[in-house]
Amino acid sequence: MALTETFDILSYKGVDKAIQGLFSKFAHQDQTGQIVFDFFDEQGGKVDCEILSLYRNKQASRGISVLNLSEDSRTIFVSDSYASLICFANQFKSRISFDEAGFLIIGAEFDLSLLNQAFKKISKKAKINTVFSSSILGRVMDCKIQDLIHDHDCTYYLYSDLVHLKNSKKAKSSVESIFTFSLRTYCISLGVKQTIRTFKPKQKGVKSFYQLNQMSWENFN
Repeated sequence: MALTETFDILSYKGVDKAIQGLFSKFAHQDQTGQIVFDFFDEQGGKVDCEILSLYRNKQASRGISVLNLSEDSRTIFVSDSYASLICFANQFKSRISFDEAGFLIIGAEFDLSLLNQAFKKISKKAKINTVFSSSILGRVMDCKIQDLIHDHDCTYYLYSDLVHLKNSKKAKSSVESIFTFSLRTYCISLGVKQTIRTFKPKQKGVKSFYQLNQMSWENFN
């Protein structure tokens, strides 16, 4: 794991310098000290950015950032937030083989075309992991990554604390409570095998690894 650029904000928050360097390819620090992570379209043009300051994180709405992705990547981590992915990687650094890991960070619009393009570079034997928040949106994104891998045509509709699911290819539908809905319940209800692993903070009431790091850092200070 090569060490390149590091950032004051992440150092203050206790992120290992080697972890910072790993995620610095599309990152730079602006004049106010904020970290800006660039996101790109299919042609490689910059279309959006994620901004991380000392007390706030603004996620990207569109585009994608791809790091260390190749057919040799044995473990893939997919997230919609650089900040959360960095905090996750810092927390689990002793358990991740970074030399064999690839990372996909996507905008909130979940552009299937960009994701399909990225997944074409990945070996079918690679293990896929998601690092989305524990919010209902994050849990739906877990399911959409599973759909993408297995070419499932699924739709999700939220109404009155219920998640309405429909798998067109399998001609199956289901309704789940928004409070208990997860990739696991989705796979069980539609009779499909779960093949990706999801990572969520275990602390009650904490939705993301960024939030977990923020709480720890603020309590320490």
